[in-house]
Amino acid sequence: MRLLILLIFILGPNIFFAQQKMFELVETIKSGISFNNIVKDSREQNILKYANFYGGGGVGLADFNNDGLTDIYFTGNLVGDEIYKNKGDLNFENMTPSSGIEDDGNWSSGVAIADVNGDGLLDIYVSKELYDYQPERRKNKLYLNQGNFKFIEAAEDWGIADDQRSRQSVFFDYDKDGYLDLFVMNHPPNRGSYSPYMGQNIILPEYSSKLYKNINNESFKDVTKEANLLRTGFPSSAITSDFNNDGWPDLYVTNDFDIPEFLYINKGDGTFSYETENALRHTSFYSMGVDAADIDNDGHTDIMTLDMVAEDNFRLKSNMSGMDPKAFWNVVSNGGHYQYMFNALQLNNGNGSFSEIAHFSEISSTDWSWSNLIADFDNDGLRDIHVTNGLLRDIRNSDADKEVDQFVKNYISKYIENNPNQGNIDIWDILPLEDVLSILPSVKLPNYMFKNKDKFSFENVSSTWGIDKLSFSNGSAYGDLDNDGDLEIVINNVNSEPFLYKNLSVENTTNNFIRFKLKNTQNKSSLGTKCILFTSEKAQYAETTSIRGMYSSSETEIHFGIGKEKKIDSLEIYWPDQKKQVLYSPKINKLHSIEYNPIDFISKSKFENTFFKDITLNNNMPKYFHKENFYDDYKKQILLPHKFSQSGPALAKGDVNGDGLDDFFIGGASSSSGELFIQTNDGGFVKNLSSPWGKHKFSEDIDAAFIDTDSDGDLDLYVMSGGNEFESQSQIYLDRLYINDGLGNYKFEKHLLPDIFESGSVVSPSDYDRDGDIDLFIGTRLKPWHYPESGSSYFLMNNNGTFKIDSNNSLLLKNLGMINDAVWSDVDNDSDQDLIVIGEWGSPTIFINKNGVFNKKQTPDLDPYKGWWYSIKEVDIDKDGDMDLIAGNLGENFKYKSSQEFPFELHYGDFDSNGDKDIVLSYYNYGKQYPLRGFSCSSQQIPEIANKFKEYDVFASLDLNDIYGEQLNGVLNLKANEFSSMIFMNDGNGNFSPKELPYRAQFSSVNEALTNDYNKDGITDILLIGNMHQVEIETPRNDAGIGALLLGTESGNYEFSPTNKSGFFTPGDTKRMIEIETKNGLLILVANNNDILQVFKLN
Repeated sequence: MRLLILLIFILGPNIFFAQQKMFELVETIKSGISFNNIVKDSREQNILKYANFYGGGGVGLADFNNDGLTDIYFTGNLVGDEIYKNKGDLNFENMTPSSGIEDDGNWSSGVAIADVNGDGLLDIYVSKELYDYQPERRKNKLYLNQGNFKFIEAAEDWGIADDQRSRQSVFFDYDKDGYLDLFVMNHPPNRGSYSPYMGQNIILPEYSSKLYKNINNESFKDVTKEANLLRTGFPSSAITSDFNNDGWPDLYVTNDFDIPEFLYINKGDGTFSYETENALRHTSFYSMGVDAADIDNDGHTDIMTLDMVAEDNFRLKSNMSGMDPKAFWNVVSNGGHYQYMFNALQLNNGNGSFSEIAHFSEISSTDWSWSNLIADFDNDGLRDIHVTNGLLRDIRNSDADKEVDQFVKNYISKYIENNPNQGNIDIWDILPLEDVLSILPSVKLPNYMFKNKDKFSFENVSSTWGIDKLSFSNGSAYGDLDNDGDLEIVINNVNSEPFLYKNLSVENTTNNFIRFKLKNTQNKSSLGTKCILFTSEKAQYAETTSIRGMYSSSETEIHFGIGKEKKIDSLEIYWPDQKKQVLYSPKINKLHSIEYNPIDFISKSKFENTFFKDITLNNNMPKYFHKENFYDDYKKQILLPHKFSQSGPALAKGDVNGDGLDDFFIGGASSSSGELFIQTNDGGFVKNLSSPWGKHKFSEDIDAAFIDTDSDGDLDLYVMSGGNEFESQSQIYLDRLYINDGLGNYKFEKHLLPDIFESGSVVSPSDYDRDGDIDLFIGTRLKPWHYPESGSSYFLMNNNGTFKIDSNNSLLLKNLGMINDAVWSDVDNDSDQDLIVIGEWGSPTIFINKNGVFNKKQTPDLDPYKGWWYSIKEVDIDKDGDMDLIAGNLGENFKYKSSQEFPFELHYGDFDSNGDKDIVLSYYNYGKQYPLRGFSCSSQQIPEIANKFKEYDVFASLDLNDIYGEQLNGVLNLKANEFSSMIFMNDGNGNFSPKELPYRAQFSSVNEALTNDYNKDGITDILLIGNMHQVEIETPRNDAGIGALLLGTESGNYEFSPTNKSGFFTPGDTKRMIEIETKNGLLILVANNNDILQVFKLN
């Protein structure tokens, strides 16, 4: 007994709850909920006619009779809707028979709940779809609440009996007149593979979603066109929130198929602006559910959307037909934006832009998902994520899809052969539907629950929390159904009773909560009200909205979990009419009813000075657009992980005309010339008319350096050629040296460089032999058209202005690998410059310089960190007199994952004996190693795979060794086990210890780093840029980077400065960055691939 008490004292009471379930499924006999959304294919309607036939129904949670208990509404597809009264203790009574809710035999999808007429009772709006040729059966329903579970249907009277296949609707006060308006998500014909609409253009204006304005709580008026919302898509879900914090509710609509998401920003004048391409770098493809909440408690609403890619290797590959680059780029060029078949977590950057980080958070793949809910389910102060999952039949199973098509063709052909005089026939009169459908696999799946571990890190706790029962689950909603202070989850399933999960957080943890029910005494809606809760530890932000996930409406109460907090400082309430109300020290662990009683108007926030100011468009700033040439790297190597022909531009600075002012050179892509900009006395820049590099515009300018090669006191220009457009050893890869005449005029001098025709990556100057002139390290990235083979890197020794290959030292570099960057640093503190190089598929490598002779250093401290390193910078981080290293890596937000135990790997060899070597990338899934790429694209590279395995399911079931076997032996095998960007701290003896950069620096690749005291507090700060857009189309672009200012602290750590405070915003495909001093202050120049040169001024 004493030991038990001691354990409780030391470890706390939660130690005994660690393995307990967080949720308990309430059985039907206890709940009284007998609803069952039975969906059965028939001749009249089936999955072959309607693509969303297995899409399921929704859930609506609300207190319909104002008794303080949350009731439930279920929508049915082929069965009638049902409404249940909460009798307490999670027991419900079916009130449908006497309620006035019609079982009209029509297909209900979404349910939206709001007090439409302002009488204090919550009304119900049901969206209808299906039935392509029976518009009367598609009319949406408005059930006006008469009290005591009595409703009358009044959609026609109110002007919102929309019959254009509505999937869901959302109430919100878009014009802030106090009356709830209605956005209805209409769909074109939901064509299946055998729909009469297949092959027709259905993106027509008449199928557009609609915005209805509420006229004095008496009727609605269609204002779609006036509001600039007349846009047709395949909408699945929508959510409203003030995404840009300007006080007006905005709208986010997910779209299925190749239509982009619709992000509509409310302009406050009755209209919306379409901002998808401006605000979002990329999105989901087959977007389903959407929810929005402030996940990281920074005061900005983040967005999550769902797609349909599986987590496990078998379902991923068996249900994936393969890449189609032409189709992908057609979507992009036709205005569909960059779409990928993954869930998307859009981090709100606070400046009108979002960064997609689902792979960083490890929530990107949840199979065929429908509805997501973001809420604090364990009351720890962090919002978790629940996802419903499952489809009655796997209609995208690649083998089954082909078999169905062949079965139908053969059956019809045989029928016609046997009945030659039949005449015109309807396929549905003869086709044995059950036989066809039996071909399609039917696999129940578990739903997902992700626990928020802070800093956008989530853990899959579906099983440990008791939320993983197999099902075909669709719509979902949350609410405190038993009034105990935690959130229950209700899920509408296909062909089984709904799930009612009782939340056990109050019972099984010591976490606290506080809840608020907002009321407007004038019976005007409180939807869109914002609340900020302040405790001693942090602030939490929430906004009221009812529509969440898919098809469904959750509670509108504001729920905050507060963990172990015992006291609330205050709650700030910002009502939709821009008035503010403050509640001080509200009691915890209770629901507070807050009536509208504001004290003042919300004051406009004062503009705060940022550390940087974007001055790109200023008149005297340099104007340059890097125009990338088109080249398809994948024609040479189908399974290349990313392109190598888009790595520029080069960027270098130096005083070229001896006036004491920094000038700069920016490189061009192949077919475009670079430019030299001269700084003027007023701090501006003008183009230099001398441009001998224009003669070499077919070379891709990858890197550049200003160096005094001939020791005449002026700066010459070395420009490195690289890329992947031309065959190996092409003369176009020859680097170029331009000699300065002392006035900033340059002349190309070919004879001063050796004939090296490698695809380069970095030129790094240093007088490594200490003879008084500048020598060079020349790093090469790859042998063109033969990734991952690398070219040769070289040391070039300066001999009176002419460079020769330093043969002895260069031997060390022969098999160095794919180099991306290099830095000179005195690692061993002997006053000469050692060389550190980094690259793809390797760890940082150090060459120790002893009197001009190099030896490779043994680095057991660095060897384990094999990554895709892109940049390296030396800086004395800890001010101890030795130089530490900032190393930029791929980042943690990529599809590829790696670790010491489970590395990301590449095998390279001639697997089909055709004389060409093949790329085989592999990854680990649940501890087993599989090919990264699927059956289709693997077969394109190695046709023998298709001949050997024939079916997607077979290929999907096999691991790497099963497929390639002994062919893996003896081929080149490269591994990466670390993708995090790092600081390597020098212990003073040339040994390094790793330290990950802050998590906000891991959202994309880091291509460049600068260090300076940017906030002038005496501590070194770090400025980072990076993205990688040029990836193969099955992998989302590395585009979440927006630039990162990391402010150094006295403790030696770094803190991310939000974009709206730093003023540093670089969302493009950023490659290079330099500092330039001017009379007006320090400038930061950022070179973007295929985009403008950006200029920032340090304030």
